Amino acid sequence: MRTRFGGNRWRKWIGKTCATVLVLTAVRIRADEAADVDVKIERVALFKNGLGYFTSSATLPKGKTSIKLGQLPVPSHGTFWVSYPKDVKVRALFTSMEDVEETMPARSVVELLQANLGRRVTVSTGSKETPAISGTIVKVTPENKPTEPPSPYIMDTRRPAPGRWRRPYGVPSLVVIKTEDGTVALNAASITRADFEDDDVNISVSVKLERPSIRMELQQAARGQAIGVSYLARGITWSPSYLIDVSDPKTAKLSAKALVINEVANLQEVQLELVTGFPNIQFGEVNSPVAMTQNLEGFLKALTTRRSESHERGYMMRQQGMSVNVATYRERGAAPVPGYSTAREGAVSEDLFLYPVDRFSLRRGETACIPLFTAEVPYKHIYTWKIPDMLDKDERYRRQRERDEQLFAEEVWHSCRLVNNMKMPWTTAAAEFVKDGQITGQDICYYTAPGTETTIRINRAMNVLAEAAELELERKRNAATFHGYRYDLVKVKGELKLQNRLDKSANVEVTKNLSGEVLETVPQAKDTPTAKGLKRVNPRHLLVWEIELEPGKKQTLSYTYEVYVRN
Repeated sequence: MRTRFGGNRWRKWIGKTCATVLVLTAVRIRADEAADVDVKIERVALFKNGLGYFTSSATLPKGKTSIKLGQLPVPSHGTFWVSYPKDVKVRALFTSMEDVEETMPARSVVELLQANLGRRVTVSTGSKETPAISGTIVKVTPENKPTEPPSPYIMDTRRPAPGRWRRPYGVPSLVVIKTEDGTVALNAASITRADFEDDDVNISVSVKLERPSIRMELQQAARGQAIGVSYLARGITWSPSYLIDVSDPKTAKLSAKALVINEVANLQEVQLELVTGFPNIQFGEVNSPVAMTQNLEGFLKALTTRRSESHERGYMMRQQGMSVNVATYRERGAAPVPGYSTAREGAVSEDLFLYPVDRFSLRRGETACIPLFTAEVPYKHIYTWKIPDMLDKDERYRRQRERDEQLFAEEVWHSCRLVNNMKMPWTTAAAEFVKDGQITGQDICYYTAPGTETTIRINRAMNVLAEAAELELERKRNAATFHGYRYDLVKVKGELKLQNRLDKSANVEVTKNLSGEVLETVPQAKDTPTAKGLKRVNPRHLLVWEIELEPGKKQTLSYTYEVYVRN
């Protein structure tokens, strides 16, 4: 019968922790030269910028002096360390390229020919002028193997980068067939059909590829000691979010969850720690040479720019606030809000807070949604209005259009002021508000330390109206000269008008930034001097009024100040 085919861990180690010497070499190694060891990830500390700190462990096989740690996530420069006890005598650590073979399905006639060397076949080129050729497949020559790694995160087989190559492995370019009349060499691209005389046709092709592998060389044979491997690597992150239920007028239920996105390694019952804080990692985006993802020139360039070229294909997870419109629907029954367990007691490491998640498993390529906690926190509704300084950075009055646009952008916001009564900080994250099962708004909750307050906007206050105006009372022309510029001394009175059209009282907080000397505020405002900019003439102030505006009432706030205005 003829078969036809056509077409197209982290633990404390007893003993001394030593820094190993990393020697990079391009010498090929065979798999049987070094004993494989299983490096198990035991702990991962996740940052919110796409970096994770991995700690792993392994047991050295007895009687071996050459141990292969295999392929690991690509470490960031300066963060790859191997820890071992005193009785382990390490000569060096090498990273080498090893040849590997992978079996892949044939996806073209030519690849099928490559998978069936030595078989009888009849091939056609699709041209009427060229007759079909029958014979034995002698050789199929592939193109040069690609040298681009598939991911900036993993020390894996060298495959083409997406978008640069059409296929994930070398495409055959030449087919050699031995016929009764001699040997025929065909351009692989011209073959359109192959008829095999057997029906037991191999439809998989074996492809030879390369991949980097880390090898530990010992001065004396191992005796089953434990070692630790730690590094910082990209390709994994966590993204927090909050759901704040304000159905109760005094106590809010704050629920927190974490999304863990894993593109780097399989995690099996690891100790996961979600890091809150602002770590200083200078070379987080520079690949360590131990991973062999770039040549020497590329590494030196990355040290200067602090960014490896391979990272262009990855991404950094940045935390962003989102805004959504108020829901225009209501369900028949209020949707249940999360009732997660109480917050666990985390760990403090210098300026960072680590929230623990035990026995966490997540395969590479998966995303996990982890419920963290639900807490009851005191809160109050507050309406905030922020008015900008009328002087620009050059201490000139803003142009009318600039003032109008700035004031237009500073509307009254219905906000929620919450008190962090927990023993852990709240990290910066998206915060969604619900009341009686209905969404009312979403904004950003910024980092809030224990015992402090945070104010989160819910939505625009359409029924608390505000209007601001400033009136020049007097002006002394060329009153002073500063830094070679002439200034007028201007006396200004400002008025801030508020009106409450709600059917309930509104707690309003008005904040006014101004430059100059404050002469009077009515009613009395809290006056806080702020830092004066370099070469700025006028002192700067922050005026804050906190008032309770009854339903249907109006109130006017005023302030008077003197300011030097540059001509």
